[in-house]
Amino acid sequence: MAFVPKQITQYQAEHLAELQGDVSETAINYCLDLIPPFKTGDVVHDNACGSGAVTESIMAANPPPGIHIHATDVNPQFVQGVESLAKSKDWPVTAAVMPAQALTFEDNKFTQSITSFAFHCLGDHDEAARQIYRTLQPGGVAIATIWVFMPHVDALQHAHWQTRGRDGPMPTLLPLEDYQELNLRDALKAGGFTDEKISCTETTAHLKVPQGGLKRWAQLAWSYLGALPSGWSQDDEDHWDEAIGDIVKQLQSGKGITAGPNGETNMEMRAVAPWRRSRGGARDRAK
Repeated sequence: MAFVPKQITQYQAEHLAELQGDVSETAINYCLDLIPPFKTGDVVHDNACGSGAVTESIMAANPPPGIHIHATDVNPQFVQGVESLAKSKDWPVTAAVMPAQALTFEDNKFTQSITSFAFHCLGDHDEAARQIYRTLQPGGVAIATIWVFMPHVDALQHAHWQTRGRDGPMPTLLPLEDYQELNLRDALKAGGFTDEKISCTETTAHLKVPQGGLKRWAQLAWSYLGALPSGWSQDDEDHWDEAIGDIVKQLQSGKGITAGPNGETNMEMRAVAPWRRSRGGARDRAK
């Protein structure tokens, strides 16, 4: 049985919303405004769906009747959460456990494919892009979003080095190498999309941690993002409080971090949102 520090907060679906605030929804809504409106009969893929922010944003916009959303993720907890939410809201959503690099959908299935803030941690980015391209209808529209600046990453990396030293590997979800627009463009091109059909834009969102909430936020962030590729260790348990304290300290200053008028902490995050057309068709938009 894998070791788990006694202080860890066991993951629950609502924790992701607490960690992210509304920054994902802000960026997703910005992206959805870039593409043609949904219409009756559309079949949408919420790829690497996470907690279902894309699905929620689409349904909150009151799409026309007759659309259907397929939400997939490699994490069964995420899929179960989206499935339960959709069922409670009577949404036209089918959820399934499925890695982005091995989609089992048939070719040319989706009118829209949306991959939100996942490419940086997908591993085989090129194969994920190939699967998006394969399952997208000719003339369909695909969106991918990535964060190109997140100030909390520096804080968690600092806590990792502070408590574990600099010789070992970095946590899987805190890679040292930034995943930027050029990396995503390269993956999309490897997947089959061409440069002239990739339009890219940048947007900014703000995560607000309420006054007195930094320790809670740091606890969730380290529990969710701090695990090494080999898992947790006794040493992590022994240095848990030190790691949390260091994260809090780092989040009290730094690039992109400001204090709000009511004592809250504001973290500015920048997202790049490429949206791209597939192999051509009547729904393509002029650049």
